[in-house]
Amino acid sequence: MNWNFIFREGFKGLGRNLTMTIALVITTALSLALVGTGILISQATADTKKLYLDRVEVMVELDEDISAGDKDCSTDACKQVRDTLQGDDRVEQVTFRSREQSYERFVELFQDAEPELVRETTPDALPAALHVRLEDPTDTAPLDAIREMPQVTVISDQADTVRSAAGTLNTFRNAAFVIAAAQALAAVFLIANMVQLAAFNRREQIGIMRMVGASRWYTQAPFVLEAVISVLLGAVLATFGVWAGKQFLVDPLLGDLYASQLIARVPDSAVWAVMPLTGLVAMVLGGLAAQVALRSYVRK
Repeated sequence: MNWNFIFREGFKGLGRNLTMTIALVITTALSLALVGTGILISQATADTKKLYLDRVEVMVELDEDISAGDKDCSTDACKQVRDTLQGDDRVEQVTFRSREQSYERFVELFQDAEPELVRETTPDALPAALHVRLEDPTDTAPLDAIREMPQVTVISDQADTVRSAAGTLNTFRNAAFVIAAAQALAAVFLIANMVQLAAFNRREQIGIMRMVGASRWYTQAPFVLEAVISVLLGAVLATFGVWAGKQFLVDPLLGDLYASQLIARVPDSAVWAVMPLTGLVAMVLGGLAAQVALRSYVRK
């Protein structure tokens, strides 16, 4: 088989249909960039959830009687809640924080970020609380035993905030996948039109080759190669585009959040792992789409 002919005709075909080739490359690049972005967002979401769940706590706020008079959880009402939680094997740790200690922690956390809020908040505004660390932060069943106790006023599960933030990230991911699917569909139609137009323009050459014994695969291979090369160019463009966007836009914007461990950083290695694999899958699908389009055209 004359591979030189196949490659030569394939690359020549890109130049013959330059406008359509450029359109296909751009469409493919946008589609793959969105797919890759969606996958990377999924990874960031999973890593961020793990980052938070490793340190998440449940805060059990206690009533005014305990808050006003109990400095070390020595009253029967406070001990009832604490001992109930500590008696459950699914609870890793229970820490009591008095009203004064809660206020000191509040000042420590917000004195730099929200000084006005600190000035307007008095120590009496914060309750005494038990800070509970669960073995499995997603399993809140150990809290059921204390929910109806009269001395328990509020149970604040930080995991709910984590799940809400993860849901927001998942929404962005799903939107990226939906747009990518639309772009991919457009790319498939462009591939079909490109190879069928190329085959029509070279129908006489193909007919002569078939008359002298060339197989159908041999005459169609250059057109399939055109589609694969176009998708490859789009994949390369998408890979460098996603890397550049992460390097020069996303990372600088989220640098402070990374440093504070509020969002998990997606490493550059993830981009170089995800995008080439996505491009490889797209090349295979592009070649198959071109082959199906050519077979459909030949039947006509």
